[in-house]
Amino acid sequence: MKNFTSKLFLSLFALAMVGCAQSNDAAKVISSLDRQAEQMKNEIRATPSAVADKEFSAIYYISADGNDANDGLKPESAIKSLQRLAELDLKQGDCVLFRRGDVWRGQVRAKAGVTYSAYGQGEKPRLYGSPYDAAKVGQWIETETKNVYMYDGELAADIGTLVFNDGEACATKVMMIRQEDGSTLHINTREPFASYRDLKRDLEFYHDYKDQKRVYLCSTEGNPAERFSSIELLVKGNIFQAASNVTIDNLCIKYGGAHGIGSGTTRNLAVTNCELGWIGGSIQSEIAFGRNHPTRYGNAVEIYGGCDNFMVSNCYIYQIYDAAITHQHQGDVKEPLVMRNVLYSNNLIEDCVYSIEYFLGREDTIQTHYMDGILISNNLMRRAGYGWGQQRPDKETPAHIKSWSHHTNRASNFLVANNVFDRSTHDLLNIAAASSESMPTLTANTYIQHRGASAGAWGSEGVTYLFDDTVEKSLEQIFGEKQAEIVYVEE
Repeated sequence: MKNFTSKLFLSLFALAMVGCAQSNDAAKVISSLDRQAEQMKNEIRATPSAVADKEFSAIYYISADGNDANDGLKPESAIKSLQRLAELDLKQGDCVLFRRGDVWRGQVRAKAGVTYSAYGQGEKPRLYGSPYDAAKVGQWIETETKNVYMYDGELAADIGTLVFNDGEACATKVMMIRQEDGSTLHINTREPFASYRDLKRDLEFYHDYKDQKRVYLCSTEGNPAERFSSIELLVKGNIFQAASNVTIDNLCIKYGGAHGIGSGTTRNLAVTNCELGWIGGSIQSEIAFGRNHPTRYGNAVEIYGGCDNFMVSNCYIYQIYDAAITHQHQGDVKEPLVMRNVLYSNNLIEDCVYSIEYFLGREDTIQTHYMDGILISNNLMRRAGYGWGQQRPDKETPAHIKSWSHHTNRASNFLVANNVFDRSTHDLLNIAAASSESMPTLTANTYIQHRGASAGAWGSEGVTYLFDDTVEKSLEQIFGEKQAEIVYVEE
């Protein structure tokens, strides 16, 4: 991945969209994007293993009908559980293959130098953070409060949301705003709210994870287990904890309350051909940023810290509470922190609050931190802020690229090329840095947004620009974008 900013990775998709966007007919462009997205989704889901022709020191197999007494070194002697996987003495150069079509529930902690991928035929192996399907395991017990049901399983880790019928709907989490007089309010409606007894609206839920350790759900159409065929619980925790020199390939990672794939400072991490959906929403902190209410979080793929050679490519990522992909750090450490050689390419990202998020450093920290060699290319990013993350209280944050203007974001060799940015409920792009020299260069991107809506907060001053007849000129002045395709969605 060294020096990858020296060339562009043009795709047939990007080339086709340039011609389509020139018509400036938003309905036709979006219809074309719908078809392109469906094609990308199907191709990513059908991608063969990227490690089939590579050599490894040892290959371990895991399948749903394996046996933990096995050594795992052949498909016919596969191990079965994630617990047994954690016990394997994996070493640099080893590989773990999950059988396609199977499902595991729990967490995986990657070992440095190990590749994780798939074998067999069928759908990608599925790793769920949800401990069980709560429509089939356990009971929903009717409480004394009308339409409010309690799940009888103890859940001590906070739940981000509940996902019904494989994504047909999800629950809205109720948190409390703390008043100075000690009273508490419903975070969305500002009505008095003190416990599950105050739940009133269909599919709102309250999780008392500290005391009773129970989830309470308002269901106006009867017992949840009878109403829904599946109920997944997004339990707090990373589904896949990454490490250095790791490849994660061809896995389907879903239903976790924190991050799908998370890591601290990491070298040589590649995430390829994966599907990640319905991630995040659990409480990060009860008191943070001076707020009088809890803060939720959760990204699909995150590095929090420094990185060198970090790639996310050919993945389908959707319905994420925060960001689909991010490299980030507050910069509140003394030692130099560097984010180098980052590549996000050929991904389909839909209905996340942020498609791509990055930030590094604050004005009150030392300035030895920097980013170098960042390429964001050939991604189709759609509907920022349209997904379930819209239930967050801070509505004015969604963007396809989110840099957070209060960070210094010192960067060099930063290129954003041949992407499609398709609508946002707030900013289309939020790209700011303390100096103009740290701003990325943008080229040959397609920009689709409602006319008169926010194009984004840009530049060293973080000025907000509207998506109007001046946006093309502004993109050129600030980012050097000379090949923009602008598509206005008329109200």
